[in-house]
Amino acid sequence: MTDLLRSDIAEARLTYEGRYEAREMSNEKVSTFNLRHQEVMDFYGLELAKGTVFIIEDRVNGISNLGVFRSKQLRQGVILAAALPAAAVAIDGFGSLQDVPKEEQTKAMVNRLKRRNDRNAAQVMGEVLQLTTETFEVGDEVIIESAITEGVRVKPGLEAGGNPTIPVGALFGKKEHCSRYGRGVSKEVTRLSMGSDVIDGTTKSVKGFHSSLTALFVTESDFKRHLPDIYVERWMAGAMFPEFNPRNTDLLEETRIIAEACGIKDLTEMTAYFLDRPRHHLPMDQLNSMGVATPYDKDGDLFPAVVMGLDGLRCPDGRGFHSMIGEIGGSAEWTVGALPLVWRGGQSLGMLTSQSSLTRKDLSPEELWNERFHYTEEELILLQDARFEQKPFFTVCDLMDKPFAGGVSAFGAISDNYFFPHLEGVKVDRERGLITTNTFMVNSLGNIEHWQLTFKCIEGIEATGKKMQSPKSALRGLDEAEIDKQIKAMVDDQLKRFRLKQFFVNEYYPAIIHTDGKMVVLENTVEGLIARGALSEYDRAIVKAVVRDVPEWFAGPA
Repeated sequence: MTDLLRSDIAEARLTYEGRYEAREMSNEKVSTFNLRHQEVMDFYGLELAKGTVFIIEDRVNGISNLGVFRSKQLRQGVILAAALPAAAVAIDGFGSLQDVPKEEQTKAMVNRLKRRNDRNAAQVMGEVLQLTTETFEVGDEVIIESAITEGVRVKPGLEAGGNPTIPVGALFGKKEHCSRYGRGVSKEVTRLSMGSDVIDGTTKSVKGFHSSLTALFVTESDFKRHLPDIYVERWMAGAMFPEFNPRNTDLLEETRIIAEACGIKDLTEMTAYFLDRPRHHLPMDQLNSMGVATPYDKDGDLFPAVVMGLDGLRCPDGRGFHSMIGEIGGSAEWTVGALPLVWRGGQSLGMLTSQSSLTRKDLSPEELWNERFHYTEEELILLQDARFEQKPFFTVCDLMDKPFAGGVSAFGAISDNYFFPHLEGVKVDRERGLITTNTFMVNSLGNIEHWQLTFKCIEGIEATGKKMQSPKSALRGLDEAEIDKQIKAMVDDQLKRFRLKQFFVNEYYPAIIHTDGKMVVLENTVEGLIARGALSEYDRAIVKAVVRDVPEWFAGPA
């Protein structure tokens, strides 16, 4: 019974037979797109050659309006901020582990390649957002603050944490607005918040596997609570179900609540998705005993939430793709997936769990599940700081002031997506200099679209790929004198200087304090990151060179 109810997404892909209406962009619309995003296109040596928008859902939820996202430049800018990082990784980094001899494919090597892909994706995502926000005319100006991110936490025995990412607190906007953020930005400048996972499925991206993608949302809503970057147990569905307190319910009760909301009377028709982790073996066994199928995947639980409950989306046995019930994953993935799900009319509950307990190697799968709420003192302080001690579970309404304020989310496929089969990975035609990207978009109205964009690389694929690489790629393996020489050259070049700053913030954020548009570098923290393996020895030389050669970026020592 269990074997029949458990299927690996890699071997049992979903199918989609719902609405999928193609609307090809006319030559005029292509030209307008290139003009509207000229700064971004020129920066990477690109021009849009053709595009098709596939309409999946155009009904509106009646709760939201687009607000400032009525601006096509802003809406499409978010789509580009997902599509172009996916292209960057596809050109240089996707499947990179396959080029490494088998005997050298160590855990350390995998993590180094993962950080490289995260670094390039974060670089391009940040650049697209910055270039876009710099071009708005007075009256249409915005400033974006990163509120949710992934990659910060240490994963004992797996990752040292501090991965390259768009860090919490990073700002995108005109210099004069960023320098006054938090203390008097003009009311005519719209403040936006963003959440991101620069690559969901980073391990897949280096191994060349399916369903890796870039992910972000940008919204007019403020965040009233900070969600720590630790594990979250989640209950999600494509239909709205009433809130319940998971401390007062068991798995059967939770399943029945969600099934009723989904219109499912017989639990043998239901599915609940999980990551393939030992901590999930017990709840999967319990759900299977009820007749609930539990499709699973090796990596990635963000995008499954986005498409959950989509009409026409089916598992191979004919069941719909309905829910997550007790699945445990990262907090950023929960948020970035939950918001578009809620925009679509779904529901998502989350509850912070004990990462220290869940990462123990001496516990059985049953013990991992049973001890998921055995918090350490430090973890309990995090919960209290986030004000989750009185209401231990949360929804997007507990985190955000106005979840249905104007907003757009975008998910750029790096590899072929097995959850929504039309979302193919980036296609790179090196001979003709063409890059085709596929991006899944959900906005706050509840509209769902698939944007397929083909870009022409004006100077060829290699030139565009080089422009998308992180500045760190030119510094690896150099001694301190050569690093300083290269940094000086970057500082003297306007475009390279721009890219250097994006890289510095995304790479060294665990050791940076931002104040009045400038940075304070915590030297002791840099040393700590090097000691635990999050940074390398030559990062010390990079930090010193940048602080020395671009003093105007910094406010002085802490």
